[in-house]
Amino acid sequence: MDTSRLIIIKWVDAVSDGGWEEHEKPDIHEVTTAGYVVSETKDAVCIASTVSGTFTNARMHIPKAWIKSRKVIKLEAPVSKSKRKKVTAMGKGSDTATLSSTESR
Repeated sequence: MDTSRLIIIKWVDAVSDGGWEEHEKPDIHEVTTAGYVVSETKDAVCIASTVSGTFTNARMHIPKAWIKSRKVIKLEAPVSKSKRKKVTAMGKGSDTATLSSTESR
């Protein structure tokens, strides 16, 4: 599963009422869901909000007919500890500006 891409899906969901009610106008809810794509078919997409290795949790199966828009956000690839920039002590290192004697007064 590609965890370097987060997907945001805007979709409409069905509404359910329980009990005896007066007649009212049909209603749907606009929903925004964010997560990682677990799987996708021609009819639906399954996204999960939590990923651990090959396991996923908090999955949502959304019918594609209900999707109004979707946007993929590319996340930065994690940098391994060995490739991170080395931290230098304050006042030392190549990124410390050197002032001439006239600038330091």
